[in-house]
Amino acid sequence: MGLLLRLLFVAYVVATAVHIGLVMFHEPFAFDAWNMARDTNAEPFTWSRFLAYCADQYTHSNPRVGQWFTYLSYKLEYFAVVLMPVMYLGLALAITTLGLGRFPRWKQGRDLALYAIALGFSWFALPRIGMILFCRAYSANYVLGALIQLWFLVPLRLRPDGTGSVKACVPYFFLGVLAGMSNEHTGPTLVLGALGYAAWRYRQGGERPQLALAGAMGVVIGFAMIFFAPGQGERYEGLATKVSLLGRLLQRGVTANLDIFQNYVLAAAPVLGLMLIVLAIGAKDDDREAQRRPLRLLGWALIAGSLITATVFVSPKLGPRFYLHSCALILACFIALADGVLTTTRRLAPFVVLAVAASVYAGVRTLPLFLRLHDASTDRLAALQAAKPGAVFTADAFDQVEDSWWFLGDDFRDIKKRELIAQYFGFKEVVHRAVDLQAPLGVSDVRLKPRYVVTPASCLDQHGGIELGAFRALDVKTMHDAMKHGISRLRERIGSSGKLEQLELAVDFLGDPPAMPRPRVLLGRWTPTSFEGYAGVIERKGAGKTRSVVLPKELRGTDLEIYIYRVGDEFRRLGPELEYEPWKRGAYWALACKPTECFVIAATRLL
Repeated sequence: MGLLLRLLFVAYVVATAVHIGLVMFHEPFAFDAWNMARDTNAEPFTWSRFLAYCADQYTHSNPRVGQWFTYLSYKLEYFAVVLMPVMYLGLALAITTLGLGRFPRWKQGRDLALYAIALGFSWFALPRIGMILFCRAYSANYVLGALIQLWFLVPLRLRPDGTGSVKACVPYFFLGVLAGMSNEHTGPTLVLGALGYAAWRYRQGGERPQLALAGAMGVVIGFAMIFFAPGQGERYEGLATKVSLLGRLLQRGVTANLDIFQNYVLAAAPVLGLMLIVLAIGAKDDDREAQRRPLRLLGWALIAGSLITATVFVSPKLGPRFYLHSCALILACFIALADGVLTTTRRLAPFVVLAVAASVYAGVRTLPLFLRLHDASTDRLAALQAAKPGAVFTADAFDQVEDSWWFLGDDFRDIKKRELIAQYFGFKEVVHRAVDLQAPLGVSDVRLKPRYVVTPASCLDQHGGIELGAFRALDVKTMHDAMKHGISRLRERIGSSGKLEQLELAVDFLGDPPAMPRPRVLLGRWTPTSFEGYAGVIERKGAGKTRSVVLPKELRGTDLEIYIYRVGDEFRRLGPELEYEPWKRGAYWALACKPTECFVIAATRLL
């Protein structure tokens, strides 16, 4: 039975590593990949270029040790595919070791179970770990930073007296330097903790805590190296130099800083809630010290997390990545509590099942997503390379545009990234075509272009143009109402100086106009005596994939052709049943087409 459980444990660890490796292999070319291509002129790896890049980053951009690994992750094809699984497994091992106060023992099933819990729980205990881990730049800077700093704490956890031989102190000093250089947000807390612990152990008397002193010296030197690095003044377009640390603290104010601290509490809440459950399970146990020790450890972890969060008050950037280290410490406290309370298989098994379920869920959420993203990224890169300099390039959005727990989202949603890419390829402009519920018909680069007849002839701009006002992007009926209301106000402004004879709103695109069933696509056409526009509905039938287009009554029985159009992709003529199955994520329009023009009669989206 013991051998079988160990084999299952190995299978779980291997499956976790394979999952992460597969996702990294299919990571789309996005975000910092473009920065790396620009900063290095897309040149392949050589040792001289690597050293030159590290020196340039230290003096002009990001001085963290993680930036060295960012370069390697982007330049060496399989580096990230191997490194990221190792980092995740190593982070979980550090968390488990810190919690247990010893390395997990291979022949102890409970130790392996607790490591499995750390592996699985990390998917929800570490805030947005998927988003951070599955981006090479974020992972190299934050996950690797957490890995180094947690492993810096491990020797002090294993040797609480802080003593060690010279052979141990020398490498530990250099580990301290790396830990100090890993992250400037956690650095002050690490410096304070390392110095405080070394001083406390020294005051306790007995053998001098050489290991703790060596580590503390290394951390101080490492943190000073990144805090005072020249690159800090140039990062984020010199943002750090525009406002002082005190100025940013005052600028944000009490409310905004409390919101930052609230985000830390929310990030820690899942594991804190599970700790309450474990305490309830062991409420009647005789060994109270088994619960008190982890709770004392939790107290120190919460203090450290609060200090780390306080440094974010003066950070020019915000985000869940800044709570990664703090939540990892809290997860270590959970492991410590579980070790003392979950002493039977009956108690421990449900938490192992929860951990495995979390890992399965992570795989289900990420593998299909990143397979699609990889294909979309490949198509986008091919289109970028095929486009001619000076052109306006239109990029269709990835399946997921905004960030989530698992993915940073489509980087083309950021105008600065589009400007960088336009400059890189020599384009006039890069347009992002995506689902946007603030844009007409739910598409980001759609514009409604008025075509009109005014007598005597004049320009609408002379009369203030047409303003639609408020409408729901995917509700054609509300857009018709907004159009009529806008025309009414326009006629009032024209007054007796002229007469509006006709106005139609044509669907136009900022980017390249995609192929559509007819050359002209309209939202509606108005004359003083009539309004031509049709508002139907796209309905979903039950829980299945099939959708149906419900025509407005004025179109029923007509010979107009009805199409379903996935914006930017393809259009398909519908049969008599007016049913279809969405074939791709994005915005869909139902079009009612005459021989020379189409009307948009309904709009929806598939996310």
